[in-house]
Amino acid sequence: MKKYLLPLLGLFIVLFSCKNNVGKSEKTVDNPASTLELKKLWESDTLFTTAESALYDAASNTIYVSNIEGEPWGADGKGSIGKLATDGTTIAAKWATGLSAPKGMAIANGKLYTADITHLVEIDLATGKITKKYAAPGAEGLNDVTSTSDGTIYFTDSIKGTVYQLKDGAVATIVEGLGGSNGILHENGTLLLGIWKDSTLVQYNLGTKKFKKLASKVPQPDGIEAVGDGAYLVSSWSGLVHYVQPDGKTSLLLNSQVDSISSADIDYVQAKKWLLVPTFFRNTVAAYELVK
Repeated sequence: MKKYLLPLLGLFIVLFSCKNNVGKSEKTVDNPASTLELKKLWESDTLFTTAESALYDAASNTIYVSNIEGEPWGADGKGSIGKLATDGTTIAAKWATGLSAPKGMAIANGKLYTADITHLVEIDLATGKITKKYAAPGAEGLNDVTSTSDGTIYFTDSIKGTVYQLKDGAVATIVEGLGGSNGILHENGTLLLGIWKDSTLVQYNLGTKKFKKLASKVPQPDGIEAVGDGAYLVSSWSGLVHYVQPDGKTSLLLNSQVDSISSADIDYVQAKKWLLVPTFFRNTVAAYELVK
């Protein structure tokens, strides 16, 4: 999720809420460059409320869904996390409550972490209860979250253009001055970041602290997921999913813009070759298989 100038998200909310037609279907776009396409498997019922992020948990074989419900950046206490079965059946529309506007999520240390405006919230996976809230210094619009194998958490602030780190219980700022940092993915000692200002996918090396541009012309980059072969799937909140090849070339796999259906913070399940797409105002999660 994102916050923009004015805020920019507010503009998109007005535009999309005025045009939101949930009766139309998404269109998959064949990708000649990679011979890949997305085959729709299922779509959940509309029991979620402003579904912003989806996250698969292999340990429980379930899917978590963040519900904003109220104003996307309002501290109103209306937000929640829901749970889905892998056949698209809703387990609990509101499994964890007491949030305001939860967005990106990650799992580590037996906990679920979600970005909630100015705090990173820790939720116990066994009970769904909030166990801790970590304040991020200067945060205004926390957005996406990623975790590492050692339990370190990284998360973005779209308004401030900041990347934070949670390690050993302490929050620290590690990158500042980015132009609308949204999606984030940790991979092999680097952070992949989706930058709204110039529609790029960049890589930040945590060791050298240097940036490298991986791809351009990816509008509104939201979720970033590794396919597993050096390529990535990147969603655009407006309703696009791009395949980013190892050489940086991009091709469009999914376009639901014409139907005013968003594709927010996606998750990709490599073992199943499943792409999970939260549809924001449509209030659902759709599952696709990535096939050749």
